[in-house]
Amino acid sequence: MVDISLVFRVINIVVAVFMIIGAVATIIDGGFPNFIQGIFCILLGLMTAVFEFKLPGQVTQFASFMFSFLGRGICKVSVGGITLGYKGLSIASGVIILVVGVAFVICHFIRTIEPPSNMRQVAFDESIGHTTRLQGSHIESAIPAPEATHKTLISDGHTV
Repeated sequence: MVDISLVFRVINIVVAVFMIIGAVATIIDGGFPNFIQGIFCILLGLMTAVFEFKLPGQVTQFASFMFSFLGRGICKVSVGGITLGYKGLSIASGVIILVVGVAFVICHFIRTIEPPSNMRQVAFDESIGHTTRLQGSHIESAIPAPEATHKTLISDGHTV
């Protein structure tokens, strides 16, 4: 049986390649706005590919959207829309990225589909230096809890 986590990783790598190809095609179309959009898409394509192998904490803390199907799906739909152009390579790249992006958004709402290990909250926490471990029936977190502050707010004479 095929590991579904491996399938998602391969799909992400293939889409990352199409993100970069589509971005280069966007840059080739010319103009300063296309250049900026292309660079943006190349960076997101590289980040998508790198996240399949390693989760660099310096980048991860600013890219929490990469740890859910919904976040990755919306990112892919956005990049697909940017790279979708009027020429063959742009059309092919854009459509492939858009289709996978929509599929990821749909996967977010199907609870029986488990995200790959690198798209889970635990992976995000570990990549930025926070660890969570299960002990007994309680979850212990290495993140220091903020000091509890108790405030009583009064509204219409009732304590809230």
